[in-house]
Amino acid sequence: MIAEKRQGNKFHIFDTTRLDIIDMVDGDFKLNKKAGNYIGKIRKDKNDKASYSLFDHAKEEKEQIAAFVYDSKSILSQWKDGQPPRRLQIAIPFVDENGSMESLAPYLKNKMIDSIKRKTTTGIKVYTAKEPAFERGQYRLNFNGRVTMPSVKNMQIVDKDGEVFAQFGKVGEHRFHLDYKHPFNALQVFAMALTAMDL
Repeated sequence: MIAEKRQGNKFHIFDTTRLDIIDMVDGDFKLNKKAGNYIGKIRKDKNDKASYSLFDHAKEEKEQIAAFVYDSKSILSQWKDGQPPRRLQIAIPFVDENGSMESLAPYLKNKMIDSIKRKTTTGIKVYTAKEPAFERGQYRLNFNGRVTMPSVKNMQIVDKDGEVFAQFGKVGEHRFHLDYKHPFNALQVFAMALTAMDL
C-alpha cells in the first residue's frame, strides 16, 4: 500500500508496508523521509503548473522515473467550450528484460518534461491518454466494468498502437480504481493518479 504527504508543490510518497506498529503516532503512521519507508516524490514544474516529475528516493542524485504533462485548457476556454477530456502524456525510462529501468544518459537526466514537449523520445517511452468517444452528449471510454461513474479524471493510458497499459477511474464518491501492467510500476501509476487529482 502506498501513501502520500503533500508539502507545497511536492508530493512525498511512502510505502506503508515497510511501516511497523512502532511507527505509529496517535493512531497514524508517521510518514517522513527518515522512517525508512520513503520511496519517491512528485514535483510540480516551476514554469508549467500542469507538468509533473516523479523522482526516486535516492539521497544524493535523484533519478527522474516518470514525467506527466497535461494539456491544460484555460478557464475561459473551458467556460466557452465545456469541460473537454484531459489530454495527458506520460514518459518513463525504457525497462530492460529484467524489469529494471535503464538509466538515462547524463545529458538527458531529469529532462523528461522537455523531451515530451519537444517530441524527442531518446531514452524514454511516451504514452498518452486515450481519446474518448463522444456518445449521447458524453465522452466515453470502455473500462470493461472497472469504472462505473463519469469523471473528468477517468483515463486510459495507451501506447502508439492503442494498447491500454494503465487506467484510472471513479467507482464511488471518493473511490477510484487504478490498474496497470508492465512496463509501468505501482509508484509510477500512483503518481499519475495523484497528478490527476491535483488538477
